Amino acid sequence: MRVLDPRPEVTTTADADADAVADADSVADDVGAGAGARLGAVMGLIGAAAAFVASRPLSDNSFLTHLATGRLILADGVPATNPFLYTGTSFPVPSWWWSILLALAEDLGGGTAIRLLTSAVAFAVGAALVRLARPTGADGPTGLLAVVLPAVLALFCVFQFLSGRPHLAGFLLLALALVVWNEERSPWWVVGLFAIWVNVHGSWLYGVAVLVLFGAARAIDDRRLRRRDPGYVVAALGGLVLGGALYPRAFELLLLPTRQFGDPIEREALQSYREWARVPLDQPMLWALLALGAVALVGAVRSRRWASAGVVVVMLLMGCSGTRLVPIAAVSLVPFAASALRGVGSIALPTGAAVRRCWAVTAAVLALTVAYCVVVPSYRMDRFPVQAVDWMQDRGLTGGGARVMSHDYVGNYLEWRYGTDAAAYVDDRPDAATLVQYRTILRLEDGWEDELAQVDPEVVLWATDSPLSEELADDDEWVLGTQQGEFSVFCRVEIAQRCS
Repeated sequence: MRVLDPRPEVTTTADADADAVADADSVADDVGAGAGARLGAVMGLIGAAAAFVASRPLSDNSFLTHLATGRLILADGVPATNPFLYTGTSFPVPSWWWSILLALAEDLGGGTAIRLLTSAVAFAVGAALVRLARPTGADGPTGLLAVVLPAVLALFCVFQFLSGRPHLAGFLLLALALVVWNEERSPWWVVGLFAIWVNVHGSWLYGVAVLVLFGAARAIDDRRLRRRDPGYVVAALGGLVLGGALYPRAFELLLLPTRQFGDPIEREALQSYREWARVPLDQPMLWALLALGAVALVGAVRSRRWASAGVVVVMLLMGCSGTRLVPIAAVSLVPFAASALRGVGSIALPTGAAVRRCWAVTAAVLALTVAYCVVVPSYRMDRFPVQAVDWMQDRGLTGGGARVMSHDYVGNYLEWRYGTDAAAYVDDRPDAATLVQYRTILRLEDGWEDELAQVDPEVVLWATDSPLSEELADDDEWVLGTQQGEFSVFCRVEIAQRCS
């Protein structure tokens, strides 16, 4: 039995120091191995959910060209001009490592292997988002809400992009770079990440900007410059130089953003892409981003971290400015939102038997994902004019038999199907002038007849209900060959016999 001392307790400086050390040790224990195991269970669950979504059949038109490019690189090396288009436009390949990886996966196991690869990268993205919400030593213990809510909201913003396109790898590399920054790990990790990133996806530019902004905000709010923050930026630049030198035409990838944003035609071309347009209000992922940003902003303001609040606002404005930027902004906001939710909610991270149950569910979802990839056909091509192309192939109008003008996404399909024999006019990666020209023809803007004459196609494969199809149907220089589904095939009168 303990007898209470009735005298008032006196706390000495030594006692306070001892208590502080004990509290720090408690925080370290929570962030250490035990908390790591509990966090790992949540990482597995979120990662498995992302993997299952990413395992859906392959249908993205841009992915088809990335795969066709990978096949070409394995066979003949990196091309200097677009070998799929008869216009022969310039063809920098900022995603050449990803294209190679897709082609290697296809060689190993066809479309099934590609879907498994995509699922594996998506799993890593989901797990990295949870890791981004991990408390640092200064933050102390955290509850389940502070980990799950930011990661789930960010993953919701990424769901639309869980496909075989290289931006998926870009999201992973951004998340990993922010993990290194958030946990103040060695800058050498950043060197490797950016050396890979510059050869995988052009979003590396945003990665550099994020590291600069986040480091500056942390220095302002802490009123001190952490030793490693400048090192992260230097390491990123060093990684870019190293990775840029690995491209066959050294450093071309590093100069690509200056060309895209510095040339007025390039900027006009970028505005033609729907993914670069401002995010409409009916997009659910916009509201997920706004919710994530609101949590992060409230937390920054409450803790009087005004520079961090400014960065949150910048990330929100960037995300709202273009659909493709929503995931980048969402991933970047995770550590801010997680810090804001620290200590909110009474539900702790899973422990003991709950951890084992989480891993059991994770294993079941991953097994279902693998089975789905194996059993369900790998490609879903219902949005492409498969029947019309079959009809054209029977008459020698595809595979290099004629110059084919079609929609950009159909050009991607022709490249995937015929490779360098596609003889297409446009895909979703032409040079800027060709893209602007394509937009003029697509919308029948002023001068479209002259642009069509300059393109000089022999066959036009076009949506039947589009204005151009109506114009060609009334034009004596063109003959309607067939209507297959939602698409029509028109041939020049000079080759009308081949369309009969």
